[in-house]
Amino acid sequence: MANYMDSVDKIEKKKYISEKTLELISKKGLANFTMEDVAVACNVSKGSLYNYFKNKNALIVAAFTALMEKMLRFFEEKTSDSTSDCLEKSADIYTQIYSEILSSFPSSDLLRLLEILLNSTHDPSMMQSLTKTFKDYYNKILSNFEKIFKSKSSALMLQAMFDGLVIYKAFGVEISDEEIQENVRKIVLCLAK
Repeated sequence: MANYMDSVDKIEKKKYISEKTLELISKKGLANFTMEDVAVACNVSKGSLYNYFKNKNALIVAAFTALMEKMLRFFEEKTSDSTSDCLEKSADIYTQIYSEILSSFPSSDLLRLLEILLNSTHDPSMMQSLTKTFKDYYNKILSNFEKIFKSKSSALMLQAMFDGLVIYKAFGVEISDEEIQENVRKIVLCLAK
């Protein structure tokens, strides 16, 4: 039986390895996974793994990128129908999106994102790569809000508030969905005026 890795191109292989690395980070933690673990999970030799990633830090950056892509895809799927020019309708759409994200996006993924960022502060080169990736993906998300608010700072304020809510949820703080929806809608309308 052919190995999956034998049948795909280098870009797809790197993506596959990145996603497997993210799974291992989720299972074992950032400090406890090894290059050997990744090689075994991907059914390749450890030497072959080095053809795609020069070291563990490069794998961590790739896993971080895979996680950011997952978050962006999730957000884009939810906003694909939100092209309304009506402020009230846009507020309703984004309120619903945030409610869905809060109720269905895995908290463990957010915790992995925080873990990767916090554990990388000791390595300026790695932190620079992660910061660039983070900015690139968040700018894509924020561009949706800039259309409503006509202001990058208002878009950033809404996203920061939401990120805080997601962090609270990830740490087990119970949040009433109805209250969140009501308040997010009010805030969107207020920021957009």
